[in-house]
Order: sequence, then C-alpha cells, then structure tokens
Amino acid sequence: MKNKELDEKLEFMRDVAKQAGSIIQKGFYCPDKEVRLKEDGSVVTDTDLRVMDLVRERFAKRFPECGLLTEESQDSPERLSKENVFIVDELDGTADFSRGERDISFLCAYVEQGTPLIGVVNEPLKGRVFYAKKGDDRAYADLGGGEGRWFRRGTEIEVTLGEGIEWFRKPPVRWENLRLGHPKNCKSNKYQRLYPMLGISEKQTISAGGIGTRMMQVVKYESDVILGYTKKLKEWDVAAGHVILEAAGISITDVFGNPLKYNQPIPNMKNGVLVIDPSIKQQMLEKLAQCYDKLPI
Repeated sequence: MKNKELDEKLEFMRDVAKQAGSIIQKGFYCPDKEVRLKEDGSVVTDTDLRVMDLVRERFAKRFPECGLLTEESQDSPERLSKENVFIVDELDGTADFSRGERDISFLCAYVEQGTPLIGVVNEPLKGRVFYAKKGDDRAYADLGGGEGRWFRRGTEIEVTLGEGIEWFRKPPVRWENLRLGHPKNCKSNKYQRLYPMLGISEKQTISAGGIGTRMMQVVKYESDVILGYTKKLKEWDVAAGHVILEAAGISITDVFGNPLKYNQPIPNMKNGVLVIDPSIKQQMLEKLAQCYDKLPI
C-alpha cells in the first residue's frame, strides 16, 4: 500500500480514536456506570458498547471493503476472506475503568495480510495519543496543547512549540536494572512463580492495568519488558501497540521469539507476547527456554 493511502487511514483512525476517547471520558465520570459480566467472566460496560457502535458505524461507512475485528462485536468468518482488516479494542482496561482507575485506552490497528501497518493508542484520561506506521523510525505521542514527543529506544526527541527540538540519550538496559510491566489485574500466581525463575525481583516490577497502558510505558521508557506469559491475550490487545513499539525500536514477538500474525481464525495470541528492549532480548529468551517445561505457558 502506498504511503499516501496509509497516511489517509492513519488520519481517519486518529479521528475515530479522538471520538472514542470523548465517549470514554464521559463514561468515566458518570456516577452510574452499567457493568455486567460476559460469558468468559470479564466485565463489559455501557461505555464499551457505545464505543463499539461508533467503531462499527464509522469503519463500515468509510472502509466497507475491509474486515473488522473488535473485542465487543460478534466475530464473523467473513473477515478471514479480507486481506485488509481493522482490529480494535474499544476499551482496554475495562475492569480498571469500572473501578474508576485510569490505566485504560482505546486501541486501533490496521492490518494487511496478517501484518499490522498502523497503530493508534489513545489514553484519554492521561491526555495522550500514540501512533505510528510500519516502517517509521520513531513513534509519536500527541500530548495535547500543541505539544508532542517522538520516541525511539536510545534516543528521545522532544518537540515543544516555540522551544525547538532537544535530544536525550537513555542509558543501556542491563538485566539487574530492567523494569518489568506487571499486569496488576492478573489473579493467577503464575508470574509470582515465573519472575524468580528469571532472576527478576519484585522491586523490578511496575504494576499497571490494561496492556495498552503497559505497552506505552515501554515506549515512554517507564519500563523495559512486558511478559504476556499466557494464552489469554487476544489480537485486539496487542495489534495497535505492536506497530508503535516497533517504530520506537522495541521488539515484540511471542514468548518463543517468533513473529506475531494477525487476523487468524481464532484471534488468540496462543504463544503469549514478549515486549522487550532489544539489548536484553536474547538473554530473556535464553532464560525463558529454561522455564517452559517447569511452568507451561
């Protein structure tokens, strides 16, 4: 696909993300949230469904030739016949949202032939929107008020209106000082068993809610690793962040180091997800290889 066409899709996705963010903000401050359990035991709110309606309407109208996979919509095998698919999580971090916590985001990706080409992540309660296209050499964060920031591992380019451009070097990541983004809502003790096997102490972990938030923490140098050592992650959890992470110079694979593919018949990330600073990737894979038999994914 030509860059111009990708740029047009990116602008459209950013506009949808902005609208979705407004719905999420309004719902967040509503004192009477409607919350119910889905069949899989996860929660859904009236805000999730309002964003779902927005997404279905806007994408069907603008790109009827493309497939659509979202967390809250009924899946259809029709999308498998499409080479081009949008993958959306209407409200990543619904459990946090229902409790009035802010680790929530709207995630939107554009995928061609199984490969994500555009990613947009809106964290509306934190006032920032991240985005990138495949092939970009940096990820961009719109911080509002005319302020933005480019991110690339090793270098951060800060852009503020009226102040020009400044460069900042980041120190290399070493195993003893790595910071790992831990899923605070995980009810299993799997990670408490896994981290010591990897030589990662509790003080090296940073707990946060939705995986969208945790992925952007890696982009922003607030952590260095996300270990999704589970079969429960879905394509809509990961696809948008995938593009932004790679543009920012961060590796994202399954936990065995294999590439991730999207728009699969069953949209599960069956081999989990590993997001990591490239400088410690091989060391992590070697340590994980010693854990698979003792603690299956």
